[in-house]
Amino acid sequence: MTEDKNTLNSEEVDAELQTLEGWSRDGIVISRDFIFGNFNAITSFLNHLTATITEQNHHPDFSLDTGKRTIAVAVTTHSEGAVTQSDIRFARTLNQWQPAS
Repeated sequence: MTEDKNTLNSEEVDAELQTLEGWSRDGIVISRDFIFGNFNAITSFLNHLTATITEQNHHPDFSLDTGKRTIAVAVTTHSEGAVTQSDIRFARTLNQWQPAS
């Protein structure tokens, strides 16, 4: 999948975030904390996260807090110094994750 490095201005990012549950903006970074009920869900989400990274060739910063069972994800397009369409697509894909039943 090719990256869409079209940069978005602040108003465009904020409009996109209105349609992205749980995401917020801090300057040129959009982020979300994903909270899980158990470690099976964390493992499932990490598999989704790494597949998304590979598929989209887009590399967010992320961290795992095992005590809070939270994965924090922060996305920006460093080469552009801005939020781009690639960042929004990445966030949408992460939001599509569904826990295994």
